[in-house]
Amino acid sequence: MAAIRSVGPNPDIKPYIGLRGKPLVYAITFACSLGFLLFGYVNGVFSGLTTELSNPNATLLGFIVVVYELGCLLGALICACWAEQFGRKTVCSAGSFILILGTIIQAISYGRAQMIAGRIVTGVGMGFITSTVPIYQSETTVASSRGRMIAVQLSTLIVGIRFPIAFQIVFALGLIAMCSVLPESPRWLAAHGYTEEALQVLSSLRNLLPSSRLAAIALEQASTGSWKDVFSHGGIMGWQRTLIACTVQLIQQLTGTSMILFFLVMSFLPWILLDKVGRRRLFIFGGLGLGSCMLVSAILIKLGGRNNGVGAVVMLYLFQGFFTIGWMSNMWCYPSEILPVRNRQRGSALSVVFQWLTTFLVVEITPPAISNIGSRAYIIFAVFNFVNVVIAWYWFPETAGRTLESIDYLFVGSRNVRLSGIYIKFPVSFSSI
Repeated sequence: MAAIRSVGPNPDIKPYIGLRGKPLVYAITFACSLGFLLFGYVNGVFSGLTTELSNPNATLLGFIVVVYELGCLLGALICACWAEQFGRKTVCSAGSFILILGTIIQAISYGRAQMIAGRIVTGVGMGFITSTVPIYQSETTVASSRGRMIAVQLSTLIVGIRFPIAFQIVFALGLIAMCSVLPESPRWLAAHGYTEEALQVLSSLRNLLPSSRLAAIALEQASTGSWKDVFSHGGIMGWQRTLIACTVQLIQQLTGTSMILFFLVMSFLPWILLDKVGRRRLFIFGGLGLGSCMLVSAILIKLGGRNNGVGAVVMLYLFQGFFTIGWMSNMWCYPSEILPVRNRQRGSALSVVFQWLTTFLVVEITPPAISNIGSRAYIIFAVFNFVNVVIAWYWFPETAGRTLESIDYLFVGSRNVRLSGIYIKFPVSFSSI
């Protein structure tokens, strides 16, 4: 059954900044990319700040890194509790504004206390952005290209590592400006009772006129949910899906990726692979590659010698390639897809809390682990990666190419994630919304 029909320029389809259809989705992708560009920038620029802090010792440097991560965690917690009522665009803009304040504090700081305060404030803003940008993108993009659009954002994360400190204000202002003129997420609008506006936005995003009640199915009005929904079954395995979203963010840090920088060239491959190969297969592929690289690195480092040292370095570069292809984009795309609309903001923000909490733990634990047990620290991360493969194989349903609403059908009436209909064939009518 045809849900909608394609049209040319039509006065009944509202343009945003003169754009409809794919160009409008690309504009939203650009705005969301600015958010992740900021993410990469804030992570990368800190190495340049060490000289401005009178060459701090390792303990102070570690503390400054930690307070930023704790600020991110705090920002994600705030989003988990209160962001749902404000909409995706508003939260993105608020996060950018808070990040600008933190940047100003860092830029004008004349001592360590001010720099630390600025890092905390910047972290809170980044917690807002990382909790909301993937949701905004996933809720406005057609199912067949949702993964690619999020992968584009993660490539800009790597580009963001290479800019000077005060320049992040330009990116943050750009995100605020874009959010002020782009449409709100149609899923958020529908969930909060703005049905007509939701349908209008969906029509603009797809450059299509609604012609049947299936459009209403795609924008099914649901309650916004509560914390009870996040931690209860609710007929659609609500708490299990929250657990999956949190697990994805938690175990990506246990891969050991915080030890190594990202690769820009490798980040382009998920643009193609994420939607064609699927989320689940890439998680498994990445985990196998990451675990193997860590294991071989441990052996080579243990053996010692110049040639083995060169081999270990090669393994670590390969490791980052596997992470970029299998996990970097996937881990941000998957939580926003797997969660139902009533829990999406709370559950996604909670998953980001787990991400930052685990980042904090790994950053704190890794240096003393390498100092005390040497190459065996790599074996620990290898084991984590092979465990991640098992988790993805048994408990991560495939979401690629499916609309956010149709993903609920994987879980309806099921009591077991593994038996939740991973291979269900959905009605053709859902594929175009």
